[in-house]
Amino acid sequence: MNDNKIERHDCDVVIAGAGPVGQVLALLLAQQGLHVSIVERWAQPYPLPRAVAIAHDVLRVLRQLDLGEELSVLLEPWGREGQTFSFADSSGEPLAESGYPLESDSGFAMMSGFSQPDLEQLLEGRVQAEPLIKQYRGFSLEELSADETGVSVTILPHTGAGLVHNGRPHTVRAAYAVGCDGANSTVRSVLGLEMTDLGFDRDWLVVDVLPHVPLTWLPYACQMLGPARPTTLVPAGPGRRRWEFMIMPTDDQDDIDTDENAWRLLKTWEIHPGNADLVRHARYTFRGRWANQWRSGRVVLAGDAAHQMPPFLGQGFNSGIRDAANLAWRLALLVNGKGKESLLDDYVTERRTQVAQIVEATVAIGGLICMIDPVRTAQRDAQLRGAGAQGTQQVLTDWTLSGGTLKDDGAGGKLGLQATVNTPTRPALLDDVIPPPGFVLLGRDGDPTELLSPVQRATWWQLGGRSAHFGPGGLTDAEGKYAQWFDRLNTSVVLIRPDFQVFGGVLHPSATGDLIDHLAVHVLA
Repeated sequence: MNDNKIERHDCDVVIAGAGPVGQVLALLLAQQGLHVSIVERWAQPYPLPRAVAIAHDVLRVLRQLDLGEELSVLLEPWGREGQTFSFADSSGEPLAESGYPLESDSGFAMMSGFSQPDLEQLLEGRVQAEPLIKQYRGFSLEELSADETGVSVTILPHTGAGLVHNGRPHTVRAAYAVGCDGANSTVRSVLGLEMTDLGFDRDWLVVDVLPHVPLTWLPYACQMLGPARPTTLVPAGPGRRRWEFMIMPTDDQDDIDTDENAWRLLKTWEIHPGNADLVRHARYTFRGRWANQWRSGRVVLAGDAAHQMPPFLGQGFNSGIRDAANLAWRLALLVNGKGKESLLDDYVTERRTQVAQIVEATVAIGGLICMIDPVRTAQRDAQLRGAGAQGTQQVLTDWTLSGGTLKDDGAGGKLGLQATVNTPTRPALLDDVIPPPGFVLLGRDGDPTELLSPVQRATWWQLGGRSAHFGPGGLTDAEGKYAQWFDRLNTSVVLIRPDFQVFGGVLHPSATGDLIDHLAVHVLA
């Protein structure tokens, strides 16, 4: 904690919400030496499934949190045995099919299934073991006020279902506050922040199942389309499956969210109490929206507090963790007195722009999936048969950051590559050689820091920057992926931010100092 703030602040950052976004953000901040307080009305992590898909870049963020092998056993890389995702019409006839890539720019499978309760318990263990994090579980944030030097939040004892009668209020003072308190965010409400809503509003029943036996008669993952009931089937972590059933206008609305109805819908798929356990069923309204403003002074939003999207691309949870990674290094610079306040505006610019693209893409796909008019569904099915799988994975994965704390040079905003490199002692992924977090200069043919002026080198050390390079005295590009990547970006040196996003690059190593100068203008006070 910054020395000049000790007497005035209980912590550096107070986080409302101990879901996965709040947990990950707290751990990332503590990793950089910040004192963090978390306020959460529930005494324990929520025990039932929600998100089921982790994207490769988000897995890279999680791997830096010292979760070890316990994280790996929670994951099921989608498509590791060649499985595919298929679109089928109401009769079950395949319309289009696409594979799940097992490679990505992060060094992992493009997507992996997981059980969110298991992940939250793992994160909770790390949070409890971290001395820089203090949790106020069983408390709810009720009031928030901010001034030029910090934020004060008033919290009250809470059962999870309601406030404790005659509970005594407690005040937490911090330099900054982050609302990670979900779709019905108290922080967003207190700040009076309005939302852009795309008008997508569909009710679905989500059903999670723990099979007793391998479900070999079922597709690995598929989307059954209308005009009959649209239904999604996806893997939900090792040994788990999820069904999502669209609620139809003719359904008995009082009977939807019941065990009896869940089993009735599963019967079509030959799932019954004799071969599976019903873990959970819940009615959801899928929406697509985001907050117009994510920041008010020293208070910012992240995760579902800032945006909500339908689950059709599996990007809600992932977008929240990207928020946390993008925000953590900015708050660390600000708390330590090094960063510009505009870093938070840049956070909003980068994340809101990307989230809007993802929500719009997800809502567009949702419109196709939720279609039940027979004439329109026939037209859609004909188009899908003609298109096949072309472009499907591009839609799923290709979202580049723009604006904000980035150099507009064709490289800035791209995801930094992680591939296997050879060191003098062993092969390893890049993050195992240069453990995050931190700014990294990566050179194609030589150490890029050797070309910095004394002033630029001092700036780089002030930022805690590190460097690595290929070529003599450096790493070996074990699979040739880095050579291809530098070619693709038309660079020989890239500057990578702590959230693994490329700040910018230069073609000629002699211009490396310009990268440092440009970064300093963006981030240093």
